[in-house]
Amino acid sequence: MGDSVHRLNTSLSDENFKQSCASIRDKLVRLDQSFINSILEHDDPQKAEIVLPDGRQFIWYLAIGSMNNPISLYLRDLYPIVSYPVVCPNYRVVFRSPSGMADIEPDPGTEFHGVVHLLSNDEMARLDKMESMYRRIPVNVIDYQDQSHLVYAYTTIIPKKTVGLPSERYLDIIVKGCEYYNVRPEYINRLKQKQAVVPRKQSQEFQSFTDIPIDAFFSTEELARHNGTDPTLPMWVCINGKILEYSGLPTADHPEYEEQRRFYSFFQPLYGGRQADYGVAKGLYEPLYKIPLNEEDLSDEHHAMIEDTFITMTTKSSQNNSYWKLIGRLLRPDTEFSTSHVHLN
Repeated sequence: MGDSVHRLNTSLSDENFKQSCASIRDKLVRLDQSFINSILEHDDPQKAEIVLPDGRQFIWYLAIGSMNNPISLYLRDLYPIVSYPVVCPNYRVVFRSPSGMADIEPDPGTEFHGVVHLLSNDEMARLDKMESMYRRIPVNVIDYQDQSHLVYAYTTIIPKKTVGLPSERYLDIIVKGCEYYNVRPEYINRLKQKQAVVPRKQSQEFQSFTDIPIDAFFSTEELARHNGTDPTLPMWVCINGKILEYSGLPTADHPEYEEQRRFYSFFQPLYGGRQADYGVAKGLYEPLYKIPLNEEDLSDEHHAMIEDTFITMTTKSSQNNSYWKLIGRLLRPDTEFSTSHVHLN
C-alpha cells in the first residue's frame, strides 16, 4: 500500500507568495536605524518588555504560527521593528484539534525554531485580542549567535487539548515565513518532510451553502443594522453574497456556552453586519492566492474557498450546525430581481 500521509507542497504557492511580498514591499516604511538603536539601547535580555524613559513600551514576541509570515503580519497591521530567527529550547510545537492551530507545550530536551518580533505595546495589545483563544507566557529563546532573550509566546487556553494536523494552507504560511526570515533550513525541511497535513481541497471540492431562499434579497443597509450591537436584532454576516443569521448564544448551562461566548466576542466586532469575505481573507491568508489589498482583489475561486472555510469552521466549532441559518442573498447593484423580493425593512 502507498503512503496515504499528505505532506506540504510549497511549489503551488511560491510564485504568488513572491508577488505578494513585492506588493507590500513598497508600502512598508523602512525605519531609521538610529530610531531602532534608540529603542534597543534600553533592552534587557532578561525581560520581554522594553520600557523607554518617556514611558513607551515594546514587546518581544515569539511567533510560532502564521505570524512567522510577513504577509500575515501586514494583513493584521502589525509592523515589527526588529525580526530574527531563534531556537526555543525545552518546548515543542504541536497542532491542536479541531482546526490544527499551532500551540507550544513544555518538552525538556527538545526544541523548535521560530521568529521573534519586536512590536509596540499597542500592536501587542491588538494581537492579544486577535489571539483570544490563547494566553501569553514568557519563554527563553536563543538566537543564531547564541544570545538568549526572554520573550512572550502564546499557548492555547482551550481545555482538554488534543493533537491534530495543521491544514496544508497553514503549514505553507509557516514554512514560507520561516524561509523569509532565514530560519535554519534543517528545521524548515523537517516541517516539509515530516509534518503531515490536511491537504488543500481542490476547487471542485469546495462546499457551498444550499437551500437559499430564492426570493430573499437584503440591502447592505439592512445587513449593517444586524451587526450584533442591537439586542432586538439577530446578528447577520454575508459570506460570498449569502446572508446568514446567528441564532444567539446558548444558555449559560449549555456545554457549548463558553466556546460560543468566546467565538461571539471575537466574531461580532470584526464581521457582524458586514460582507466578511475580505476580512476573512485577511485573517485566513491563503498563499495560493496573491495578497488581497481590497475586496476587488478576490477572485471567484477565492470567494468560494472562503465560503467553504466558513462552513467547515462553523461545523467543527460545535457539536451541530444549528447556530447559523441561511436567510437570503445580498442585494448587489447588478442583481436582477423583482422589487417585491427586496427586504429593506
